[in-house]
Amino acid sequence: MDKQQQAASAKATNRKGKTPKKIIALQHLMERSLNQLEALPLYGETCLHSTISTLSNDHDIDFDRVREQHQHQGGGITHFMRYTLTDDSRSQAQALVNHYIGKEAA
Repeated sequence: MDKQQQAASAKATNRKGKTPKKIIALQHLMERSLNQLEALPLYGETCLHSTISTLSNDHDIDFDRVREQHQHQGGGITHFMRYTLTDDSRSQAQALVNHYIGKEAA
């Protein structure tokens, strides 16, 4: 097991035995792009930018980022980042998800 796989293994579970949000996020990001407004109702993510940062920095998974405008209830404009898993990182993402799912099943 290389250094990166050991880090993934160590961080794959949390103390409560729940699936970490980074793994849930990655499962969704393998199917579609996401922004914060979509992630919150989808799986309760409140800090998508931090989850993406962890996946990028700790697991070398790359994302395309596109800034989107959103009109809020007050009529003003705010911005959200849309994250899309890059094609080059798909196998790395799948390996991390598979590693966690395998650990969960054991």
